[in-house]
Amino acid sequence: MKRIVIALAVVVVLAAGAGIALSLNTGNDGAVLTASGADHAVSRADVEKEAKDHPYRDETPDSVSCAGGLAAKKEASVQCTAVYKDKRRPMTISVADVQGDEVTVDFAVLEGSAEGGAQGAEGGAGKKQ
Repeated sequence: MKRIVIALAVVVVLAAGAGIALSLNTGNDGAVLTASGADHAVSRADVEKEAKDHPYRDETPDSVSCAGGLAAKKEASVQCTAVYKDKRRPMTISVADVQGDEVTVDFAVLEGSAEGGAQGAEGGAGKKQ
């Protein structure tokens, strides 16, 4: 948890300096994914599908591409790219909690520059459903 807080703090500071808004989906329910396999991870395909089905400001991404799967370890994360109406936005998917094979995740989307019409911060903490 400490690494996620530090990483998010660094991103927020950098984003503020660059005129970029970080949007955490804390206003929406996150997602609970299922880990499997010898590496006890959520597959890349499952991470991308859940991220694509997860709305941001009531807008669902057209596509999501992630660097890989997601380890079922608290504080693990994976970097993704979400496309909203032809606009590519960096997305980070982080593990908030692990209960056996159930992995609760949070989503964070980095918007474009404030000059390009970026809105303030908004977000989705993962919650079991």
